[in-house]
Amino acid sequence: MNATAAIHCPLCDRPSRPFYHRGPRDPAPGDYRRCHHCGLITLERARWLPRDAEHAYYRTHENRPDDQGYRAHLERLIAPLCRTIPAPATGLDWGCGPQPVLASLLRARGYTLEVWDPAFAPQRPRPPAAGWDFISCTEVLEHLHHPRETLSELVAALVPGGILAVMTEWPPTAAGFRYWHYRRDPTHVAFYGPGTLSWIAKQLDCTLELPAPDIALFRRSGTPAGDTPLTARTRPPQGDAAWTGQAC
Repeated sequence: MNATAAIHCPLCDRPSRPFYHRGPRDPAPGDYRRCHHCGLITLERARWLPRDAEHAYYRTHENRPDDQGYRAHLERLIAPLCRTIPAPATGLDWGCGPQPVLASLLRARGYTLEVWDPAFAPQRPRPPAAGWDFISCTEVLEHLHHPRETLSELVAALVPGGILAVMTEWPPTAAGFRYWHYRRDPTHVAFYGPGTLSWIAKQLDCTLELPAPDIALFRRSGTPAGDTPLTARTRPPQGDAAWTGQAC
């Protein structure tokens, strides 16, 4: 990677600027840059972990199904998603982790869920012919190395009117960034606030709802008229865009 590419934003490819320099006792993995075009904050690329090291770190996470605190955390995404797309509907939990707790909670509510994760569930399920009614991404965006490509593919894999439901912690103000715990995870390479999420929605021709802090619902444009169930709706021929997330 050349020096010029190293300072470009991975979301919009515009030059980014220094945002935060860690001090000698700062446990963060590196310095951070901010894009003044889309607002994305990124860890300096020289500090991004290789994939094998990332996957090893993911295995230290303990997001267990019997952890009531973790289940309550996921409910912050589940509640607005269920209001927006009631069951029955067909979805994909993209980046499900070693134990797909979100999928099990949604299945208990009457949804049909498939799961995929490059490290823990590499067998890619085939999407419905019309596309997914929704795709959930909980604590995933902050790990993406190629966010624009990945998000474009995910939105293209939805039915018209389908929902991409995202949970990612929004960065604090510049004054609070120094004390923000979320950046200390070495696999967290990018941070998305409301302004960046709005920029993404415009680029992907989606409407955006921010029902709660750290929660974003992107709705794909082109909602069909009439009462056709979501699972029976059609979309442009598959192959125009991949859904598999290979760009992550």
